[in-house]
Amino acid sequence: MNMKNRLIILTGFFFLVTSLPALAADPLPSWNDGISKQAIISFVAKVTKKGSPDFVPVADRIATFDNDGTLWTEKPLYIHFLGVIDYMKEQMEENPKLAEREPYKSVAGKDFTYFTELYENASYESLVSQLLGVPFGGLTKEQYEDWGRKFLAEFKHPKFKRGIKGLIYQPMLELINYLEAHGFTVYIFTADESAFLRLAAPELYGLPTQQVQGTSMRNEFITTKDGNAMLVRSYRMDYLDNWAGKPRLIEKVIGKKPLFAAGNSNGDQHMLEYAALSGGMSVWVHHTDDKREVAYDKHTDKLVPLTKSGEIMAIDMKKDWKIVFPAQ
Repeated sequence: MNMKNRLIILTGFFFLVTSLPALAADPLPSWNDGISKQAIISFVAKVTKKGSPDFVPVADRIATFDNDGTLWTEKPLYIHFLGVIDYMKEQMEENPKLAEREPYKSVAGKDFTYFTELYENASYESLVSQLLGVPFGGLTKEQYEDWGRKFLAEFKHPKFKRGIKGLIYQPMLELINYLEAHGFTVYIFTADESAFLRLAAPELYGLPTQQVQGTSMRNEFITTKDGNAMLVRSYRMDYLDNWAGKPRLIEKVIGKKPLFAAGNSNGDQHMLEYAALSGGMSVWVHHTDDKREVAYDKHTDKLVPLTKSGEIMAIDMKKDWKIVFPAQ
């Protein structure tokens, strides 16, 4: 082999080796190659490429995600609610008389008709106040956070036998990271209480607390005789972040429309439409995998026609994801 051919081979080998990282780089490695993955990548490319007619400045690249059922599992109940119920049981052990009145009576009797009726009668403020306000009313912000951190540290899912870190959806975490790498500011807008999720979101998703918004309970500002200032939880709901409440809170907090939105239920419909009808992209995490997670369609009937019309895109958990939860 002459020197010229040797140089050609060596040059080609060098090019191949140095190109491997670029060729191997997959922005969404836990996603199966398919229409959904390609649609997301194509959308991000067109809104971030300078000179593109669809280019969007960094300042306007806003992404909003629901949490329960979108970023982590929500069955058999919201993880937060499982903690609330455990806390109420502890309270009843200390004071058995609590079991004689609601909301403790229903928890003690394992009969949730009381809560179901509040929901069906659209008594949402009463429902949220009973579940999230009453058990924790009177606690300082710090006391509530101590409870939340302890619960999250000790929690094991009744079905999956995993702690909180093992219950997030790996493909969605990759999606958050992918969007951030392309100049998006990612927010969570959850129907659950933001004060609870803020205790976990920085570690789980890498999102600062100010980018985690949701339902809130009213806090009262109190100054003590010794000159300390504190916030104390009341028994009343302050804001319900669900349905049309999500776009309202997005406008209140950010003042801009989302360019990308992700949700999983009817409660996210308005947020998904807000992004999609404003020229953005919206995705519905459809729970179709009963082996690796839980398959269900409850409270998604408002989203089905939006996928059929092409307004939003369905992410089929069974078909689109290589894995659901992170490896342990």
